[in-house]
Amino acid sequence: MAQTTKSGVSASVSASVMFGLISLLTSELSAFTSEEVTAWRIVCIVVLMAVFFTVHRDWDAIGRLIRRILHDPRRIVVLLGCSAMVTAQIWVFIWGPMHGHALDVSLGYFLMPLVVVAAGRFLFKDRLDRWQWVAVALAAVAVIIEVLIVGGFSWPTALVGFGYPVYFAVRRAAGMDDVRVFWLEMLLAVPFALWLLSQGDVAGTLARQAGPAWWSFVMLGVLSGVAMMLYILASGRLNLTLFGMLSYLEPVLLFAAALLLGEQLLTADLFVYTVIAAALACMLISGLLPLLRRGRSGRLLR
Repeated sequence: MAQTTKSGVSASVSASVMFGLISLLTSELSAFTSEEVTAWRIVCIVVLMAVFFTVHRDWDAIGRLIRRILHDPRRIVVLLGCSAMVTAQIWVFIWGPMHGHALDVSLGYFLMPLVVVAAGRFLFKDRLDRWQWVAVALAAVAVIIEVLIVGGFSWPTALVGFGYPVYFAVRRAAGMDDVRVFWLEMLLAVPFALWLLSQGDVAGTLARQAGPAWWSFVMLGVLSGVAMMLYILASGRLNLTLFGMLSYLEPVLLFAAALLLGEQLLTADLFVYTVIAAALACMLISGLLPLLRRGRSGRLLR
């Protein structure tokens, strides 16, 4: 059990580091459009996740899932809608750092888990402990500050911070919060991705690029697929509390990547980041306390 948890933690941390590297790699891809890079990511995610499913002999389960969806028109609509929503998220993840909005995207990823918690409470009647309530309250304060001082969140921040929770909520309400469903969502986006790649001269651009740009394009695709597989692996080997806590590492790394890319942090933004960081600290405390209690109980039993 301890070995499984250790490998799950390693997989989660590795995935977060890879997502941060993907953001950094965009600085070498100015010869490509964000749409071309997004399309390449989608194709690589589908192919490498298919390899993952093959290794784990998961195709029978995927076949059953497809049949279940095809027999329910409502789930077909949900699958199509979620495919569009997650494709938009994959696009803005690339568009942000390629157009000087990496900080806006990272702020969205800081905000997203807090909005998910609030949505769980008010839409699905999830129970919150006192630390989670404090986190939700601080997130609300951050939203108010951003609206009053800046006039509102930038659209990339809003798309990630509020769009992802809508995506998760729709999947959960439809009983489709499964990693295999994510692969089907990506599979549906492949024709669009191939069309995007066909509109430009990606092969020609690659042929004309120097070594760093060529390798960055290839590595971005590989990292996208491998990171997603590690993320899936971690979700299956960790309890939900620990998995959720480790997911907070990704926005921290995206924030660091944005600063490394040369983006400037305004005073107003720093204040909002501080409030949201405090909210995430409350979420971490909320997740750590049960683990500490279980550890203490285990020692007493021995």
